[in-house]
Amino acid sequence: MSVIRPTRLVLLAAIAAGSLGLSACSSNSSTTVSTHPAGVPYLSKSGTGNATLPSVDLPATWTLIWRFNCTNPASRRPFVLTATRSGGSTTQVTNQDGLEGGGYKPFHTAGTYTFAVTTTCGWQVVVGTAGMQTIATTTTTTSKP
Repeated sequence: MSVIRPTRLVLLAAIAAGSLGLSACSSNSSTTVSTHPAGVPYLSKSGTGNATLPSVDLPATWTLIWRFNCTNPASRRPFVLTATRSGGSTTQVTNQDGLEGGGYKPFHTAGTYTFAVTTTCGWQVVVGTAGMQTIATTTTTTSKP
């Protein structure tokens, strides 16, 4: 007498269901798998003065990183960064005053977001993958002959 293991029964049931046009594992919901590479920003913008950045669709976990520089001319000025989720209210992410500064803040709510910068300073804003805490910088080296 042969013994059929339970795993074979499940496999046979799945094959039989498939041959009858049935689904062995059916669900009315779909699962979305993120294919965005880690460490690659969803949005990276820089400029001077007030700006509204393009809308971006974000997953459940992401990070907002910013920096500003008011050293030319050298006078303390405000830097305000806000985030607005589509269909939601505006959240003030930071309100800093100084010659320069920056920071980061993790978020845990998916949606389509628009960001706004209010300042007269130079700035850079990066919307990154979860865990990003710094903005990549480019270093230029000049060699002397």
